[in-house]
Amino acid sequence: MRYREPQRVIHSRSRNPVPSRKTYYYLAVNQAAGGGVETAQKLARKLERRFRRGDCECIIETAANWKDYTRMVSEAARKRPHAIVVFGGDGSVRMAASQAARIKGLIGIVPCGRFNNIYTSLYGPPDHEAALEWIREGQHTAIDAGLVEGHFFLGSLVTGFIPAFIERLGTGSLPRLTMTWAKLAGRAAEDAIARPTTMKIDSFTFTVEPLVLGVHLLSTVLTLKIAPVADPIDGRLIVVFDPKGDRDTIAHFIRDLKRKKYQFSNGVQLVRGRRVTISPAGGRVWLLDGDPVDFARDEIMVEVVPQAVRVFTHASAKS
Repeated sequence: MRYREPQRVIHSRSRNPVPSRKTYYYLAVNQAAGGGVETAQKLARKLERRFRRGDCECIIETAANWKDYTRMVSEAARKRPHAIVVFGGDGSVRMAASQAARIKGLIGIVPCGRFNNIYTSLYGPPDHEAALEWIREGQHTAIDAGLVEGHFFLGSLVTGFIPAFIERLGTGSLPRLTMTWAKLAGRAAEDAIARPTTMKIDSFTFTVEPLVLGVHLLSTVLTLKIAPVADPIDGRLIVVFDPKGDRDTIAHFIRDLKRKKYQFSNGVQLVRGRRVTISPAGGRVWLLDGDPVDFARDEIMVEVVPQAVRVFTHASAKS
């Protein structure tokens, strides 16, 4: 299959297609994201027009698929933009944030994905206008990132029930009714397999047999606050798991989260730590900020990189 170059649209007020380090904003649109490419492109052009009123310069690029997107953003990062602004979902944000962290640039998020968990965790429900305005204003702060066996992430590493639930959701729109979520959760719990798992959280080692297992830097997964106490700047991970792998408990847990009731007990537990090891990792489906990931080792280590990523923010945004 012939490789297709990503669509490239350059907007510049000068003859130089790559503006100066101080004013260069790179706007990356992922056409494969679940929020709709037309919406994302319109928002990118809207932000570019707002930047034109000042002294900023923008380059807008649209990628047709994930391979194009990763290549496009990696090449753009070599030119060291002041900020990479992502019009896409969680996977798009994670990839661009890893590049922004490497060059000590800023990352902007305009939520155009299906779940938009990273945006929701940091700022609240998706709001395109608010996102554009915060990026234009330019205020920013540093948040933590995570590393698992060399893989960078911002939000979560999950296995077991969550991947099974996403599989049950399919590609359609998210259900609105709480009871529909509970029914899907029950079916996903039947699909998931509870496996004996040994975890070491800092110096505390224990063995459980969970259906739900996730390591979180941010609060939101599946648009639900599965790790509500997660803090993006405290240098700690939140491990969420159910010790006994009880399917009814999981269905009730998802139902309560959908109702915005945060009831954690012996059924589903949260533990904080700076470093987590999990084994065995093999034979499981893992999702890293929503994208599948494979590990070469059967014991994996997850750790925090404090204040590794600079993100745009606002006084009214969640911290």
